[in-house]
Amino acid sequence: MGRLIHYPEQRALEDAAYAHGLVPTRIFTVLLPVWRVEVQATVTDAEDYALIDRYLERAIGECGVDTAPDLARFLSLDEVVVDRALRFLLAIEHVHVADGRFALTPLGVRSVLDQKSYRLSRHDRRKLYFDAFGSRPLTRPYYDSGVVTLIERHEARTALNAVGGRGFMLANTPAFRREALTELAQATERDAFNLPARIDDPQSIAEEYVYLPLYLVRAARTQRPPRYLAYSQISDESDPYLTSICEHTEEIVSACEHDSTPDEQSERDRIDEWLSRRDLGRNRPTRTAEGTWRVTLPAAAFGRAGALGSSQLGSYIVLGNFFFHAWCADVPARRRALLERVNAYLGARSNFDEGALTKRVEQMSRQLELGTVDLGTVYRWAAAAGRSQLAAQLASFN
Repeated sequence: MGRLIHYPEQRALEDAAYAHGLVPTRIFTVLLPVWRVEVQATVTDAEDYALIDRYLERAIGECGVDTAPDLARFLSLDEVVVDRALRFLLAIEHVHVADGRFALTPLGVRSVLDQKSYRLSRHDRRKLYFDAFGSRPLTRPYYDSGVVTLIERHEARTALNAVGGRGFMLANTPAFRREALTELAQATERDAFNLPARIDDPQSIAEEYVYLPLYLVRAARTQRPPRYLAYSQISDESDPYLTSICEHTEEIVSACEHDSTPDEQSERDRIDEWLSRRDLGRNRPTRTAEGTWRVTLPAAAFGRAGALGSSQLGSYIVLGNFFFHAWCADVPARRRALLERVNAYLGARSNFDEGALTKRVEQMSRQLELGTVDLGTVYRWAAAAGRSQLAAQLASFN
């Protein structure tokens, strides 16, 4: 069975539980409807100055040097070089010339002030993305087609069938709100929303409906509305911006809440069936004080000879939109699980960031109830376990 998101649901549940300190109660695979809007506008992009261009414009604007020969003498440059550069600045509308005298255009003045070379593109066309419920713009990471796969409307049902029908599409969205284009053009956080330096008179040319795959983790709170943390293809850490969109969209919350009422006996039966298929039927599911299903298994159940991998110890086994926590009381088994997790974390990266690794090890330690564990401790455990390659990787942090 494939996935709409490249990492498993367990990663999202672990982040919700051990990075955010929440108690997850449900997880949903959803297709969030997104408007892909082709926009035509006058666009101003910002680029770094070429060195000569910058000093030519400063000489014109700040020093009043306004002819090609005078500029060449003032900057100690060859006049041919200056002439070529001035032709370029004319072409990009940074300067204008009359009777051989150059002056900055408003675009040139703004470029000198901001120390960025602004380029004007009229009738520029580009695609912008908005959530389909509120026409709120998506952030820059969702424009990276190498990471994010937006599912076409006619392919959505096929995509859900490919994951065994475990997900669902959100629908019944309003029409695209055209005012969102003007609001986005005025946004101050331009880089966050993948915007150029300026957009003037944006007009919608075409609007298409596509879907963004998400995991939504529901976490219950006492006497407060539940949280809905959103996880996308970008990262196995929750996206605060998408989380806010989902939590403030009644249609999304209602659709998930409709499917969040627990059926205790049905869930217990499904867990028992899952365990029985793996010859673990003697172990019975129980409810933790927080309300999560947990199954405590012997150490032999984890590892190469067991029914579960070591990395599954302390994690969640997902059965549809609910799950149970796989646990083991054996401390050495939990230490081995920590080593497996650290090894997988390092193996997936070519460059190691000590701060990020320390943060991840702290989270893993909480998850496995091993107390306070630093990188030096993990190194010693790896060396004692004969994990020489892992110990060598960790040695650089000691």
